[in-house]
Amino acid sequence: MATVDKSRKHKGINAFIVPMPTPGLSLGKKEDKMGIKGSSTAQLIFEDCLVPKENRLGEDGAGFKIAMSVLDSGRIGIAGQALGIGQAALDCAIEYSGKRESFNQPLHKFQAIQLKLADMEVRLQSARLLTWRAAMLKDAGHKFTKEAAMAKLAASEAATFVAHQALQVLGGMGYVSDMPVERHYRDARITEIYEGTSEVQRIVIASNLLKEHGIV
Repeated sequence: MATVDKSRKHKGINAFIVPMPTPGLSLGKKEDKMGIKGSSTAQLIFEDCLVPKENRLGEDGAGFKIAMSVLDSGRIGIAGQALGIGQAALDCAIEYSGKRESFNQPLHKFQAIQLKLADMEVRLQSARLLTWRAAMLKDAGHKFTKEAAMAKLAASEAATFVAHQALQVLGGMGYVSDMPVERHYRDARITEIYEGTSEVQRIVIASNLLKEHGIV
């Protein structure tokens, strides 16, 4: 994204494709992140980087609109990612609760563990349905901004909740790197941040809800 005319505000933004390698474009420091370590994160540094006009995406001034349309779709993708992380954490908790014994019986025999597993399942399944609905609306060509935000919010917060509860089920073993739950716990957190924080999703949802009721 590049601002080509500040006087036009958001309509003065264009989107460009800049391939690697391109003279003037370089990668900055690779960040050491808390989670999602399988995905590299680094700065893009542009210094006297000339980009030809034919590399522009869409019409002049369409950059902001393109970014917003990609953001809505991306939120469905992040919801899917969060669901995968949460499901993996739940699966690990279920398996562990069947193998680990306390007071001569498996952990899943204790009602306290059953309540946790039930809450984890409800959170995930509810978020999954919201995600499917957002994806369905997108595929059908309908407006899906609010639904994408709802899916992303529900799924990301479900993933964080489920990973936390899974760690509680595993106890001390959940805190060691030999078990995958500690990775799920770290990976889940980013889903509440990128493509818009949970706070942003709530604002998007409320804004669209009010518009639907004729309140601007």
